[in-house]
Amino acid sequence: MTRKAQNEGSERVPLELQRRVLAEHGDWYSFRMILIGNYYSGELFATLARDYGMLRDDFLILAYLSDFGEMTANLICALSGRPKNSISRAVIKLTGQKLVETRTNVRDRRSVFLNVTPEGRTMYEKTIALFREREREVFGCLTAKEKQTLDGLLSKILANWFAKQG
Repeated sequence: MTRKAQNEGSERVPLELQRRVLAEHGDWYSFRMILIGNYYSGELFATLARDYGMLRDDFLILAYLSDFGEMTANLICALSGRPKNSISRAVIKLTGQKLVETRTNVRDRRSVFLNVTPEGRTMYEKTIALFREREREVFGCLTAKEKQTLDGLLSKILANWFAKQG
């Protein structure tokens, strides 16, 4: 993604506001995480929709299933924080496109496992390349040591979240 592509259709952040955002660190981490998350993913999800007809929830399902294997839609909701109705719509769409398949849980027939198909994995591999490219752009300003530190901090935050789930 070029700088021009990143800025098309968006207003440039005034220098004074840039200075304030950078200076007012404080302890409002979540706000800065939202800003960074939007900077990282906003254009990506617009590109996925435009070029692949894939929405955020579609991608999330393919990503979780491709990276972590078979799981239920409820678990995807828990991991992603997305509402059940949004994930259900995406599951219906992806199964219709033969990108995801379902399997009834033999122990609990009310539960359905989802798995990515070979076609779904191919789609995921095409789309993940966009995310890797964006990752290089966004995090390219960090040194190898800073990336290692960031990775450790993110893992610690996730481990804390998992521990609180009981």
